Amino acid sequence: MRRIALFSDIHGNLAALDAALADIAAAGVEERYCLGDLVGYGPDPAGVVDRVRSLGIPTVLGNYDDGVGARRGECGCFYATAQARSDGAASYAFTDRAIDDERAAWLAALPRQLRLEEGDVRILLTHGSPRRLNEYLLPDRTDELLARLADEADADVVCVGHVHVAYHRALTGGDDRPVHYVSSGSVGKPKDGDPRACWVEVVIGSPDEVEDSAPDDPAAGPADATGTSLGVRVHRVAYDIDEVADAMQAVGLPRTLIDALRRA
Repeated sequence: MRRIALFSDIHGNLAALDAALADIAAAGVEERYCLGDLVGYGPDPAGVVDRVRSLGIPTVLGNYDDGVGARRGECGCFYATAQARSDGAASYAFTDRAIDDERAAWLAALPRQLRLEEGDVRILLTHGSPRRLNEYLLPDRTDELLARLADEADADVVCVGHVHVAYHRALTGGDDRPVHYVSSGSVGKPKDGDPRACWVEVVIGSPDEVEDSAPDDPAAGPADATGTSLGVRVHRVAYDIDEVADAMQAVGLPRTLIDALRRA
C-alpha cells in the first residue's frame, strides 16, 4: 500500500502549514507533495517558502508563486468583485515586498508538473489543471471535460490545488479506464466553510487496504485493470487563527482578508 500526503494553497500562513505538517507526521505519512501557491494573502510568505525548502518537499508551481517569482505584477487570480480585486492588489503588493530576489528565483524555477507511477497507475501533480496553471477545476466540472484533460495528459490520477476545496472524483476515461481527480483543498485559506487547515491523503493499494484507510470515501474504486484501488481521506487540522489574524493586521493586510480567514 502507498500513502501520499498532498497539500497546497498555503498562502503565506506558516502557522497553518506547521499544523498540517505535524498532522501528516502524526498520521505516519512519509511521502509528501505540495501542489503550489505557497505565497499570497497571508502574513509570512517568506517563512512558508523557507519551511518547504528546508524540508525538501517536492513542490509544483502555483499561479501566485509564478506571479511573485517572475515579478509579473499580478498573480493570475480571478476576482469576482471590486472588493476582491482591491484585496488582491494589496495582497500582491505586500507579498512582492516580502519575497526577496533569491526566494523569488526559487519560486520561479518550480516545475509546473510532477509525475509519479504506482504499478500501471500514472499520477499527475499540478496546480490548476493539466493545461493551465490558473484553471479552476471546480467540483462541478463535467465528467467529459475531466476525462478529456486526463486523456490528453496521459494520466490516470490528476491531483490539483487552486480551488481551495478538497474533493475526489472518479469517472471513466478513454478505453473505459478509470480516472481519478483529487483536489488537495487549502492549508492556509480554505473556501469550504471550514477554516481549519486542510490536507488530503491518497491511498493506493488493494480494495481492502483502501477501505481500511479511507472508509468514508464514496469515490474510492479501481484505478487500473489489476484491481488496484485508490481512495482519498480529507484531514482537517486546527491552528491558532487569531494569531495569524493579528499578524495580518500588523503587516497592514486588509480587514476583509483577515475576516475571510476566520469564516473560510
